[in-house]
Amino acid sequence: MRFYFAIPILNAAMFCLAPQLPAQFNSPGAFSFSMDSGMGGSRLGVGLRDIDADRANVIKLGEARGVEVLSVEDESPADQAGIKTGDVLLSYNGENIVGAQQLGRLVSETPRGRKVKIQYWRDGKTAILTATTAAAHAMALPGISPGDFPDISEFPRLGVSIPTTTMVWKTPLFGIECESLDSQLAEFFGVKRGVLIRSVTKDSPAGEAGLRAGDVVTQIGDHPVTGPKDIASYVRAERRSSKPFSLEVTREHKLVTLKVTLAKNQE
Repeated sequence: MRFYFAIPILNAAMFCLAPQLPAQFNSPGAFSFSMDSGMGGSRLGVGLRDIDADRANVIKLGEARGVEVLSVEDESPADQAGIKTGDVLLSYNGENIVGAQQLGRLVSETPRGRKVKIQYWRDGKTAILTATTAAAHAMALPGISPGDFPDISEFPRLGVSIPTTTMVWKTPLFGIECESLDSQLAEFFGVKRGVLIRSVTKDSPAGEAGLRAGDVVTQIGDHPVTGPKDIASYVRAERRSSKPFSLEVTREHKLVTLKVTLAKNQE
């Protein structure tokens, strides 16, 4: 992870660069890579990943919280503030950090040149440092100058549609592709929270349990589901267990309870 983009859609490219990371970061738990800059906003200059229970145990963090720093851009605000690879960032200006995507939003919404306090964990101790945000990098494309792009502000007036991206999570161990619900989708499906199933792999644990595309998962085991990470973390923790667990889903505005077993599909 050596490139720093200001355009969120290109964050997905970071997955392809994972082999360039130090060996300790190329683990099954390194499932969520994100850069911390947003279009037109500020940046810190770090490569990040979410921390699940397995990773928290490996680095002796005690509990799954914050985000782990995978790389620090030379001469970036993070570098100048003293952030190092391997640090776990815990809070940003007093707000607890729950994931790389959330931190990216917080940074992008911070005016450039603003001093921010960041609480971090390093070598078993917590401390606070102050960083000064910088302008997000612009990405140059070969043979294309800024003047070659249309003025986006004119799109609505001209009736031009603007493509957007949707974050889709794939959990092969479970056999699903899913996405978070926004408030409008939650209202449409008649739930307050949950995860929308986009597809189910045939003969997977999810498929054998009867999960279908279009279902909304609201609880897994005894844990409420508010986002895809809740499913991924639970499945990872139970991957070697042969004990069935329950899955509560909303299907056609009705509550359905399914039973899922994972262990028989393990090597």
